[in-house]
Amino acid sequence: MLAGRIDRYVAAALARGWALVLAVLLAVFSLLAFVEELEHVDERYQVTDALRFIALTMPQRAFDLAPVVALLGALIALAGLGRNSELIAIRAAGVSVGRFLRSVLMPTGVLVVALVLFAEYVAAPVYQKAEAERSVIRSGAGKLLTGKGLWSNNGLRFFNVRTLRLGRIPSGIYLYEFRPDGQLVTAIHADHADVHKGRRWTLVDVQYKEFRDGRLHSRHIDSLDMGPFWSRDELPALSLSTAGMSLSGLYEYARYLENTGQRADRIELAFWQKATVPLAVAVMVMLATPLGASLGSGRGGSFGQRIAIGAVVGILFYLATQITYTAGLLLQLNSALIALLPILLILAASLLLLRRMR
Repeated sequence: MLAGRIDRYVAAALARGWALVLAVLLAVFSLLAFVEELEHVDERYQVTDALRFIALTMPQRAFDLAPVVALLGALIALAGLGRNSELIAIRAAGVSVGRFLRSVLMPTGVLVVALVLFAEYVAAPVYQKAEAERSVIRSGAGKLLTGKGLWSNNGLRFFNVRTLRLGRIPSGIYLYEFRPDGQLVTAIHADHADVHKGRRWTLVDVQYKEFRDGRLHSRHIDSLDMGPFWSRDELPALSLSTAGMSLSGLYEYARYLENTGQRADRIELAFWQKATVPLAVAVMVMLATPLGASLGSGRGGSFGQRIAIGAVVGILFYLATQITYTAGLLLQLNSALIALLPILLILAASLLLLRRMR
């Protein structure tokens, strides 16, 4: 009974700490992103468009900030409990360090699971929608119709890309060609396409329908080279970054690049970067526990010191990850190892500090 009440109390304190830090950091980083977006405001891309982009990318920004939020939020929560002597009361009630750590890790586990689902089904789709809309508005190269994809026409030829699989591969492609009198000549549907230089596309899994001699002739073609269509630069949505791609999308895209003989190391690293964020969150909370809940002196002066230590650790973690990612790509190291190395270092430090808790 007592243990359950302590679990709920600690979980509530952690939730408040995480919410506070998230609100502050999200506001600061969103403001910085908005200032950057203002540099691109013109006749087509207006302030309201920039505000919409910032709002839609907030979920992905929150996911990216999750490790730092977890660290600082847990530090604030646990150091606050220590400053109010609540940790001493918990120990006096017979709660061991191991049992207290369990109280901390249970809500952390819930947060980790929530982050995985949030990244896959909320942050990534909304981010890609925002980036596609911004790219289309800035370029003015196409018209984006809700539910009907990207349209373009060249004389009597109308071209439609319904979706961008993985945010990169044009899929659900329709091509209609008409005669000057308005009669439909050909209707082509392709499952997807590979975009090449010279604005040439290889349409894959093609249903080719042609009206000839008053009759409709239909045939299936495995692949068909056609063009000129959009180049990668001219097709706005093809310039989408991998920052907002979902885990499943990054994995499938990496396999697609490998199967088509292209380099996939950058995409694989992006996959592991995103896949290890929930793990980084758990490790950061483990690190925050001995730093914030030393269970020693509850002096108010130590509260600020612990938060400062957490901020420094968060900055060092960010710098370490960026250096590791860059060096790993240059040295062509294993992507999983590159992404896991900073987390393993934090984990080792966390376990060492946890062993020293009394």
